[in-house]
Amino acid sequence: MSEDRIRRALQQVPVPDEGGAAGRAWELVERAFESRESVRRSRRRRGPLVALVAAGALVVAALTPPGMAVVDRFRDAVGREPSQPALAELPAPGRLLVLSPEGPWVVREDGSKRLLGDYDDASWSPTGLFVVATRGRQLVALDPKSGEPRWSLSRTGPVRDPRWSGGGPDTRIAYRAGDTLHVVAGDGSPDAVVAEGVARVAPAWKPDSHVLAFVGAGGRIHVLDVDAHRELWAADGPKQVRKLEFSDERLVVSTATRVFVYRRGKGRPFLRVPRGHVLLGDVGGVLYADYDPRDDSTSLIRSNCSVSGACRALIGDSRIFKGPGRIGNLVLSPDGTWLTAGWPAADQFLFFRWVRLGEVKAVSNVSAEFSPGETPGAFPVLLGWAPPEP
Repeated sequence: MSEDRIRRALQQVPVPDEGGAAGRAWELVERAFESRESVRRSRRRRGPLVALVAAGALVVAALTPPGMAVVDRFRDAVGREPSQPALAELPAPGRLLVLSPEGPWVVREDGSKRLLGDYDDASWSPTGLFVVATRGRQLVALDPKSGEPRWSLSRTGPVRDPRWSGGGPDTRIAYRAGDTLHVVAGDGSPDAVVAEGVARVAPAWKPDSHVLAFVGAGGRIHVLDVDAHRELWAADGPKQVRKLEFSDERLVVSTATRVFVYRRGKGRPFLRVPRGHVLLGDVGGVLYADYDPRDDSTSLIRSNCSVSGACRALIGDSRIFKGPGRIGNLVLSPDGTWLTAGWPAADQFLFFRWVRLGEVKAVSNVSAEFSPGETPGAFPVLLGWAPPEP
C-alpha cells in the first residue's frame, strides 16, 4: 500500500472526542480573541497579532473536522454515489422516526418499518424507549415496538410540537395546546401550564436537564427551570423566530435569514443567510440550505464555527452537497457519525458521513416506502434518530 493511501485511510479514522476537543480549542481561541487588549494598531504591532491568532487557528484546523473541510473541501456529491432502490438498512446504529401522510413510522437498523398510527406529529423520548405523538387535541405516549398507547391526555386546543426532555429517568414533555405551553411528566402526570400566549415555535430542552426555552407571543425568548418554577433568563429575540436549539450552554436562535447565539440572555448575531434561504439546524456549527431560485438548486453549507469572532474571521464555510430542488430537514445519528436529509425533488433520503464528510449514500423511492399498497403521497419528514432498542 502506498504512503498516500495510508495517509488517506488514517485521515478517515475518527479521533476520540474530536468534536469535544474542537469545541474546547475554539473556546480557548475565542476567549483570547475577545479578551485581547484594545490598542491602536500600528504596522509594527499588527503583524505579530495576526500571526499569533492565525497560528492558533492553524493548530485547531489541523486537528478538527472544520479544519479538514478548509484544507480539503468536500466536492459536489451529485452523481458520485449510486442510489439504493430501497431503504434496506441504516448506515449507523439506531432507529429513525419518519412522518408520512399515514402517520409516524419507526425504521429499524435492518430497514424494517412499523406504522405507529394515524398521528399528526411525533418525537422520541431521550433513550428511544417511547414515542410521544399528537392527534388533534390529544397527546399520546406510544410503545415504538407495538404502537400501543401507554397513556394519553386531551386539551381544548390543538396539541402541537411535543418535545421530550432528558435528565435521567424522571423526564418531562413540553407541548403547545393552542397558544398555551404545557409541561407534563414522562409518565403522563402531573401536567402544568408554564406559559400562556406563546408563539408558534417548538420549545427546546437543554440536553440532559429540565431547562426549557420558548418564545413568547411578543417575540421575547424565555429560559426557565421547570422543576423549580423559576425563570433563569429572558431576552428580546429577533423577529420571526423559526427554531430554538441548545448547543452546550448556548441557545441558538434561527430566523429565515439569521442565526443568533445567546448566553444567559446576552445575544449576538452569528451568521447571516441570504433572504429566502432555509436554515436547517446547529450540528457542530451551523448547517443551512442555500437555495438558488435561478437554477432551482440547493447547496448544503456548513459554517465551520460554533462561535463567532476569531473562528468566523479565519475559517470559512464549506459546501458539502449540491442538488436540484429544495433539500429538507436534517437528523443526526445517535453516535454523531451520520447525517440524513430529505431530498423531495429526487424522492430520496441522503445519508452523509458526518465526521469527515467523505461519503454519501442515497436511497430512492422514499415516498413509496412509506405508502405501501397505495399511491405514493407527500414526501415524508424525518423526525429523529434514536439509539438502538434498549
